[in-house]
Amino acid sequence: MQIIDTQIVSYAMKGAAPNAEIGDISGLSITSTVAHEFLRLRDIKTGDARYFTPPPYGLGPGAREFYMANRKIHLDRPSDRPLFRRVTDKLVMEFNNEFPTVVEYGHVGISHLLNAGNRAVFSESVNHLPKRERKDLISKFTFLTSKSVRCVPVQPECVPVAFDLLKRLMKRGFNLKSDFRNSLNDMLILGTAISCGGDLRTKDELLAQFAADEGLSKVYSRDDHYELKFGETEGSVRRVSRESKGYVNTGWRYAMHRASAPSAR
Repeated sequence: MQIIDTQIVSYAMKGAAPNAEIGDISGLSITSTVAHEFLRLRDIKTGDARYFTPPPYGLGPGAREFYMANRKIHLDRPSDRPLFRRVTDKLVMEFNNEFPTVVEYGHVGISHLLNAGNRAVFSESVNHLPKRERKDLISKFTFLTSKSVRCVPVQPECVPVAFDLLKRLMKRGFNLKSDFRNSLNDMLILGTAISCGGDLRTKDELLAQFAADEGLSKVYSRDDHYELKFGETEGSVRRVSRESKGYVNTGWRYAMHRASAPSAR
């Protein structure tokens, strides 16, 4: 599996990466963290979710039928407030007051929408946003689906790997980005790639250097990006996953809440 990061997706959409190596992203994969960044799911200033994306199993039978048919679910709801908050998945990450608590919605939800090419429900998710921005987000979503880009969701096993990597990053003296969430996202992307055994293509030189310094992967410098080849470092995927499972830091915790369908009444 070839996973690409947010910068590469952005360059590809802008047509600013004609290089044959990464100019065509057709059939490649992204993580749900990359999808969140590219589709601007988070408010940069507050850190809050700006909209919510439901997985089909979080919906009731009637709504799920509309979802599976790529049809809008709420035909008569006001368009001035976000939908689907209560029917999507939620990830909570706590850092013992070293960093602010992070709450994210829709890692599984956005993956389902992208992998199903469900533009109708995505459009409904962003319908409360200003028209110009709504149009831009739908265009980005359509770009990803037109290229058959697959989305790999952050799963529970990815988070302790990301926590472990973040600790290693700090121990090595790397400066965290001014917005902590950006450094956390980098580690979630890297942790998801490691957990699923996928190689990662990135334009982030510091991330590539960190992966090489930690012996996480073989790193190849291309004309305009780096390739992190986990499969070429013997046992790296198994080793990092195993070490992270044994990683104990009682101050850093996470919880992933799966969406559940409303009870029948």
